Amino acid sequence: KGMEWVDVSGLLMSDNNDATTLVLRNEKLFLDAISVSRTMYDDLQVYPYLYAGHYHKDAGRDDMSQEYRLVESLRLYAEASRVASVYRYDTKDCLQLMKHMTTVASLISKDILLLGNGKDCRAWQRRENAIAAATWLVGVFDSLLFWEEKEHSSFVEVLGLQHKHCVGKLFQRFEVEIRVEAFARIYSNDKPPSIPSAVTEEALIYFRRPRSKRLAKDSLLIAALMKGKVVVRELEMAIPCTGEGRSTRERKRARV
Repeated sequence: KGMEWVDVSGLLMSDNNDATTLVLRNEKLFLDAISVSRTMYDDLQVYPYLYAGHYHKDAGRDDMSQEYRLVESLRLYAEASRVASVYRYDTKDCLQLMKHMTTVASLISKDILLLGNGKDCRAWQRRENAIAAATWLVGVFDSLLFWEEKEHSSFVEVLGLQHKHCVGKLFQRFEVEIRVEAFARIYSNDKPPSIPSAVTEEALIYFRRPRSKRLAKDSLLIAALMKGKVVVRELEMAIPCTGEGRSTRERKRARV
C-alpha cells in the first residue's frame, strides 16, 4: 500500500505543461503537503520540505539505482533553508529552527556525502548527479548566509568555522573537479528548454542564482571552495559591509 504509481503533474511547476510525472503514492503525500504550504500558508513552512527531504534521503542513500533521490533531498533541504531565511531572527523564537538547520547539515554529511561507515566519501555513480548535488549544497548554505546578511548578525551555528559540519568540511567531500563544474553550472547564463520543479530519474535540475553576497561570482568564499584543499577562513565568512565600512565581525572585534 502506498507503492502504486500516480501522476503528480498537477503538483509540479514546469515549463512543459504536457509532461507526465509518475511517483509513488507515498511520495505524493509529501508533494501534497508542500502544495498546501505554498497555497494556504504563503510558503512559510519548513516542515513539508524537511520531511520530503528526509524521505528522499532515506530512499537513495543505500540504493545506487536511486541516487538521483539524494539530489532531490538536497534540493528540498535548500528549499527549507530558503523558507527559514524569510523569518526575522530572534534568539528564542528561532531556536527550534536553528536546531533543524543543524540537524540537516548533520544528515547531509553522514547520509548523503559519506558512506555508511561514516568515513569514506560517497563515490557517485553518475557524475551529473554529483554536480547537481553540489549545486544544491550551495543552495542550502546560500540561504543561511543570506539570512545572516539580511539580519546583519552571525547566528547560524553551522556557519561557524569550527563546526563539525561547516561549509568547508562538507564541500571537501566532493572532488575538486565536481565543485568547479558545479559553480560553473550555478553561474551559467544558459537556461534549459524545460525546467521541472523536482529532480526525477529522467531530469536533473541545478541550483542557480545565489542571493548571498558571500557567494557572489568570484567571491573569496567561492575561490576557497574551488581549491583542491578547502580552507575557509574568517575573512571568507565575514558578513559584507553594511554601509559603515566594516563587516559585522570586524565591528564586534572592535568593541571587545
